[in-house]
Amino acid sequence: MQSQANLNWGIAAAGRITQDFVTALGTVEKSRHVVVAVADVDGQRAQQFAQRNQIPRHYDGFDALALDREVEVVYVGTLNPFHYAVVHLMLARGKNVLCETPMCLSVEQAKELYTLAEQRGVFLMEGMWSRFFPSYDRLRELLKNDVIGEVTQVKVQHGFRLAHMERVCNRSLGGSILMDIGIYALQLGQFVFGVSPVKILPSGTQLNKERVDVQIDFMLDYGDGRRLVALVTGLENLENDAVITGTKGEIKLSNYWCCTQISRSNAPPESWPLPRAKFDFHYTNTCGLRYEAEEVRRCIEKRLLESPKFTHAESLELAAIADEIRRQIGVVYDV
Repeated sequence: MQSQANLNWGIAAAGRITQDFVTALGTVEKSRHVVVAVADVDGQRAQQFAQRNQIPRHYDGFDALALDREVEVVYVGTLNPFHYAVVHLMLARGKNVLCETPMCLSVEQAKELYTLAEQRGVFLMEGMWSRFFPSYDRLRELLKNDVIGEVTQVKVQHGFRLAHMERVCNRSLGGSILMDIGIYALQLGQFVFGVSPVKILPSGTQLNKERVDVQIDFMLDYGDGRRLVALVTGLENLENDAVITGTKGEIKLSNYWCCTQISRSNAPPESWPLPRAKFDFHYTNTCGLRYEAEEVRRCIEKRLLESPKFTHAESLELAAIADEIRRQIGVVYDV
């Protein structure tokens, strides 16, 4: 693909997160992103989504989207249990795919998809959007330059009143506060320490009547006195920040999973404001989905099959950690 060509997107599911993604695409300067089609299991929802966003084609079901020759890359924003089937369908038809996190409900399913993508020679990425914010580029630089010394602890608190929402509380929909927002704490530990944890210790877990976690504390031990400590809850609103402590100081990430401000010891805060958009957003800082969309475009233009900022191996490592936490706390899916 020529570097100046537009990237043609198809959208799989007409929901809130996909609406935010399309709205975010509209904020990219000199945007070379064009949404050409949307599909949903409810054809009327797809039609309304297309009208609202001036998308030329809408489909009832995902098969037609997979067959649309103009679509180069598909953003999959279905509910979690349907990621595997929809991503598989798109990859089998030779489409590049960006899939909303988590990629799947088990590490085995995710492995299958990454293997298929590699066999088909197409790009596949789990939408770990945190990694593509300018704040994370800056964090990488600060850590590399030893600004706070050797990191000993990452402390995360992440909470919203979500425990009543179907996607969190319903086991058949892949409900789990760990899978909904806790995955972001896991990725921060991975980003900061760059190695797999040697011990995974969940505690303080609250399960609902469907035996789905709605609150969890966990500690990941990375060896040599390094650890991630996290409280993740769907029962109350928390500050939603992360504090990275080193031997020479601290770095604080505000809204750490979609961070637009970094504070650190003895330095003024640094911030990266998000632009205004055509529509209001449904979730915190989802205008920042623009950053991962730009990463997808760059990777496809370079004919990369994965992003160096969030590789297949990193995605699988997080899926394996999440599987192990769920195993220890007794949250089981019918997959």
